[in-house]
Amino acid sequence: MSDSTNNIFCAGYQGRNALQQLQQDVETPIFVKFVAPHCPSCKTLAPVLEKLVTDHSGKIHLVTIDMTEEPDLAMELGVRSAPTVVLLKGTTVLEQIAGLKPKKLYSEAILKAV
Repeated sequence: MSDSTNNIFCAGYQGRNALQQLQQDVETPIFVKFVAPHCPSCKTLAPVLEKLVTDHSGKIHLVTIDMTEEPDLAMELGVRSAPTVVLLKGTTVLEQIAGLKPKKLYSEAILKAV
């Protein structure tokens, strides 16, 4: 993986297009983080997930979806509130975690998926 690709990887991806591209291009699990503007829990969760993705570099990807911009995608995946993290492998939902939870729960979800 080149340095520029790795920087993008570490920063995560945003939006439906990025998610669809990853679903086609990678076989690793994808954390889809659904957020909303003015959501304090979403801001708290962001660095936690980014650290986990960095710690498991190459084993998982992170995509951020703004629920206000992609309400149809949120509904498709059964997301009703922010923050919600959906763990996907391709188009298959492996796990869904609603609300702000301890870091250990997200870490365990990654370990089960990889």
